[in-house]
Amino acid sequence: GWMLLAIAVSIFVPKNSKLLWFLRAHFNRNKDSKTESGKYASYCANALEKCVVNGARSAKPSRMEVLSILLKNPHHHSLPHAVPVHMLNGTYHVVGFDGSTTISEFLQTLNLDIGCRGIELSGFTIFSDDPIEKNMDHCLSQKDKVCDVISRWETALREKGSGKFENKRVIRFTYKNRMFWRRSTPGETEKERLLFCYQISHQIVEGRFPLNKELAFELSALMAQIDIGDLTTDKGRCSSAGSNILSEALDKFYPVRYQESASQEEKDLLELSLAEKWRGLAGKSVTDCVRILLTCT
Repeated sequence: GWMLLAIAVSIFVPKNSKLLWFLRAHFNRNKDSKTESGKYASYCANALEKCVVNGARSAKPSRMEVLSILLKNPHHHSLPHAVPVHMLNGTYHVVGFDGSTTISEFLQTLNLDIGCRGIELSGFTIFSDDPIEKNMDHCLSQKDKVCDVISRWETALREKGSGKFENKRVIRFTYKNRMFWRRSTPGETEKERLLFCYQISHQIVEGRFPLNKELAFELSALMAQIDIGDLTTDKGRCSSAGSNILSEALDKFYPVRYQESASQEEKDLLELSLAEKWRGLAGKSVTDCVRILLTCT
């Protein structure tokens, strides 16, 4: 019963004031930090008050939300749910939330943790992947609830599979820039500048950033220096995994359209050209390379 209440109190607020009063009294009467049911009552009391402030939900509980409540007492954690938010530099940061947390609150927590400014200054916000279309992201509304976003994503995935749910697939949240304002550049943090460089690099690779081959080599070399560091003789030959690091850097940072029809001999020449540009950046720090790349673009 307490598990069901722990899920329900974050979904809707009773319209009847007497029922709301009864729930508050029931939770307060059963609060107890020494018993499991008492801990559930404490969680329910807090969750109910937050739902009153943030408003009711628009979607049913997600599979992830229900499992999270069933598998552990939510009182044991300040926030009962958590998901990773992926950065474009290949890292991720885990952010906690509850049933009433809005995307705005979720984003504020993330910004504080990683040292970035708010969306109104930095332009960085949360995107989610599409459960059906590959390579498609959706910018999330700041007023939406995190749990509602997850629920709608799972529902769309289930409908795609004719009622079957793919256990191995989960929603993917990504932190990236939605809109850039030049007037906000004076207060940029190092983290924002670094992530913006990776976002520009992704656009270059996908062919959504207009530039010629020469500039593409320059920017690819800068990104390789940021991502990997100095190109040494050992790195130039092979990585620890046995694959050529120049080939990896070329695939990761050089526009796909300039490689698609290239023969192996032409790819070898591309790697040599990248190596020449990359070695010219030896000793340059990440901060220096980020500054140069942002100035060029």
